[in-house]
Amino acid sequence: MIQFAFAAKLWRGQIVDTLSGNTGYWLQQAANATFLASIYAVLATAYALLQGITNRIVLSFGDIATIGAFAAVSVSVWGFLAGREGLMALLPAVIAAMVASAVVGRLAHGLVFKPILAASGQAVMIASIGLSIALQEIMRLHSGGRDLWLPPFFGSSLPVLDGVFPVQLGYTALAMAMLSVLALAGLHLLIRLTRAGRLWRAVSENPRLAALSGVNTDAVFRWSFIGAGGFAGLAGASIAANYGGVSFVMGLVLGFKAMFAAIIGGFGTLGGAIAGGIVLAVLEVGWVSLFPAAYRDAFIFGLIILVLILKPEGLLGHVAQRNDVP
Repeated sequence: MIQFAFAAKLWRGQIVDTLSGNTGYWLQQAANATFLASIYAVLATAYALLQGITNRIVLSFGDIATIGAFAAVSVSVWGFLAGREGLMALLPAVIAAMVASAVVGRLAHGLVFKPILAASGQAVMIASIGLSIALQEIMRLHSGGRDLWLPPFFGSSLPVLDGVFPVQLGYTALAMAMLSVLALAGLHLLIRLTRAGRLWRAVSENPRLAALSGVNTDAVFRWSFIGAGGFAGLAGASIAANYGGVSFVMGLVLGFKAMFAAIIGGFGTLGGAIAGGIVLAVLEVGWVSLFPAAYRDAFIFGLIILVLILKPEGLLGHVAQRNDVP
């Protein structure tokens, strides 16, 4: 009887430990998905901000985000050498990333895309590929073809759950997720409540009619490129801060994932871009949690093809007709 009671107690303890471990593991994976979603949602929003008014595919956002990541690394190193740490080092890096990418967005509009926005066919997409190659080569020369690495901004993390599988949240990831949420909320308030937002929505619905109504469509396109660049820079800063390093070749995959997140959510819809970023992050983290990570991208890309076949307008998109850009 004593042996039976001891065995029952041991069995119950193992069950409790197993459940505790599983709970901690999945809580940590949920946190990882949340942080990854904040990156994808911002990058997909940058993509949707332009796709919504140009009705064109622009594949440069991954490399524009990488420019922001490189700027964040450079300013972070300068801050660390000056003795700064925590938010005092992180915030200047984020600002520098957003400014650098916004400048690239402005130059891209004026030098590359403005003359061909009215062109038919795939001129914009082809030009965006050329821009990506140029940006990638600039970053390769700047870095000497090497990855750049950063020390952590914070020396500790926030403990959430103790047990067999303890759950901890990094302060850097928390700070960047909060900044991303604030930026996305601010953009949606701007689009819904301000004159600039009404002009963007007018150009998105019908650029020719907007121009005939007195809207300076060129200014709307210009500021949309600048804003999209800034959001791409925020995503790049999040990648550099959360993962502690950047590579000049990471822009290609980031650009495709931004487009895929926008496809999942619905082309040209800002809310759909956020939803797509969340779905993409959950799918990636879920796959890595259960299956080999080597097949993650194959699974994601295959799923995107399935979405395009079954629901080409995306989760929150709708079938609509609009005039081409004048």
